[in-house]
Amino acid sequence: MAVTVSPRCAALAQPQKTTALRRVKPWLRRGLVSPTPGTSADGPQSQVDTMSQGAGPMHLRELTNLPTPDFAFDPNVPGACVTGVRPYREGTFRLNSERVSGRFIVHNYGHGGAGISLSWGCAAKVKDMVSQFLAVSPQTEVAVLGAGVMGLTAATMLLDLGLKVKIFADRKPVDTTSFKAGGQWAVSVVETAMNQQDLKAIIKTSYTTFKDSIGKGFGVSERPNYSPKPADGLDMVLDLLPGLLPARQRLDRLPFQNHAQPGFLYQTLLIEPPIFLPRLECDLKARGVTFVDKCFATKADIFATVPQKIIINCTGMGAKELWNDTKLVGVRGYLAMLPAQPNLQYLYSRNGYMFPRSDHVVIGGTTDWDKEDEDLNPAECKKLVNVIAAAFGQAAPVPMPMNHIDDPRNRRLVDSRLSVSD
Repeated sequence: MAVTVSPRCAALAQPQKTTALRRVKPWLRRGLVSPTPGTSADGPQSQVDTMSQGAGPMHLRELTNLPTPDFAFDPNVPGACVTGVRPYREGTFRLNSERVSGRFIVHNYGHGGAGISLSWGCAAKVKDMVSQFLAVSPQTEVAVLGAGVMGLTAATMLLDLGLKVKIFADRKPVDTTSFKAGGQWAVSVVETAMNQQDLKAIIKTSYTTFKDSIGKGFGVSERPNYSPKPADGLDMVLDLLPGLLPARQRLDRLPFQNHAQPGFLYQTLLIEPPIFLPRLECDLKARGVTFVDKCFATKADIFATVPQKIIINCTGMGAKELWNDTKLVGVRGYLAMLPAQPNLQYLYSRNGYMFPRSDHVVIGGTTDWDKEDEDLNPAECKKLVNVIAAAFGQAAPVPMPMNHIDDPRNRRLVDSRLSVSD
């Protein structure tokens, strides 16, 4: 799906500062993908994962290791430690419509750690619902509540319907949880009860829209992801939509210093929020969208303040109070922001996760469930760096904190049907 953009915003490619976190619910059966030919442009080639047919992994012990990160880190430097709260909705994220007090309201929130990854597909569904409403309504204006990634992408899609769009938010895009995200494309830290046909459409639209924006100033690039264990957030996509992503590859060992264990190579996308969100904001303003600084206290406050008859609710954690949504749970996470290292062109999962971006090397993550405060804790960020540095032999082995995303004990803290992943 093509996205209309403003040429003058295409120069927005200067990253700023950022957060991310991950977890996945295996609400779909995860299995092996039928093998198809695949190679890696950024990492060593290996045999396609064909374990179901008895094929073994390609031997990589003789290949040159990829660069080792510099894990030097001072958590007390301003901006070195970031915290954000994922808006996780138990059971399913909310993507539906209702009519209340003479308003047509579309809800689009509760995507946990998969907001960016699912954003364009959910925005397309919002557009479809509004389009159907317009078939029997003369409305020409729409209000979008929230300036995170769900609100910005929905507003972008709604402009294609010829509507006048106004965004109401108490946070600027650079202050939202979306801006505090690592940026790997993976369907993680999310639940859904949506039927498979709709879910497939959302995932496919999101991925293809991001992929089509590569090289156009949106901060999107293709990257390999190396992982000692299967990455559920990517395996689920491989299983549900074979062929959308390149097949995963099984490696005899991971191509890094001090790594002797086997692992997996995935191909996915890296979306850099410090580039992506400002670009969306710039394009929207260039197309006449107005941003209104407004904090709503109640749903009645919304109806009394917002004159538009069509309202798109992308308030994230705010929906817990505004719509009395008791299914929303805050999942706080910390990210360590190391200085940028342009020689690192790969993503790394397990023992935490590491996403080298143009602004920082982002290291996460934690899952503090039922936590909604964004208090900084430099000690938590230092622990994250120590754990992943030990995996590369750059630090002494340390116990994995209980709130670490890859600590098995963390599974006991939440619904037993869930499993932790990157």
